[in-house]
Amino acid sequence: MNPVTFPPLNTLRAFESAARLGSFAAAAGELNLTSAAISHRIKELEGRIDVPLFVRLPRGVRLTPEGRLYYERLASVFTQIEQATRDLKQPSAEGPLVLSAPHSFIQYWLAPRLSRLYARHPGLQLTCRANSELLSFRENQADIGIRFGAGRYSGLHSELLMSETITVLAPTALLGRLTDTRPAAVLGSQLLLEDDSVLPSEPWSFWQTWFQEAGIELTTSHPRLRFSDSSLALTACADNLGLSIGRRSLASQLLRDNKVMPIMPWRSHEFAYYLVCSPSEVDNPRLLVFRQWLLEEIDLYENSLVRD
Repeated sequence: MNPVTFPPLNTLRAFESAARLGSFAAAAGELNLTSAAISHRIKELEGRIDVPLFVRLPRGVRLTPEGRLYYERLASVFTQIEQATRDLKQPSAEGPLVLSAPHSFIQYWLAPRLSRLYARHPGLQLTCRANSELLSFRENQADIGIRFGAGRYSGLHSELLMSETITVLAPTALLGRLTDTRPAAVLGSQLLLEDDSVLPSEPWSFWQTWFQEAGIELTTSHPRLRFSDSSLALTACADNLGLSIGRRSLASQLLRDNKVMPIMPWRSHEFAYYLVCSPSEVDNPRLLVFRQWLLEEIDLYENSLVRD
């Protein structure tokens, strides 16, 4: 059996473009050639493989059955070539990257999405360190950080990722048992789960603000349970223990799963999520691919809020 001669790449490119666009003229415009040049290259290709690929019509062209089959096989090849070329221009994501972020953000927002990061960048060796305090970038404790705050981080590059809203959340099962589910009645009768890590500059993260919003008094004798982290309070709320003040980003899946429900309107939070790193690491290839993936995930998340 004689070996098949590989057709010239320029004839294959002309054929792929014309078949995809359905026009010699359109292919000429895409490849910056004349229609006559496209026609000549396709004729050359048909002559080499001895198979008609197009039916020439008075107005335009149409693929033959053989041409359609040939195009379907070639299209995937050209897609792979284009992707390989794009990948050459992309920074390498292989190697270690240490991320410092709040425990609550890693548990409830980041971790459920990480499978998509590894599907795209299997060579990335990500380490997630749960810490609400900024680790030392100079001492290589972290390469990149995600922080919930006002965005002022001295000596560091800071980039806004996403804003936040907050409300009072109640276990859905609890609300199903109550005869009076008005906010004032629920607040006044249930255990309050508190996050001890909130700052005085976050008024909507304190129960006193929500009680005032509901028009009732918060007494010192009201039963409370304190946690060192907002994720612990949110988990306890989902486990039917009491009420929690919850951020929407962290509670989004629990809301979709109908484990918790808001009992008051969502309010804009004073803080937002920021990406931080040392200025010298802004162009770190692994940091860049992680940042790009993260921004895409945030866009998907925010679009889901619009649909909800």
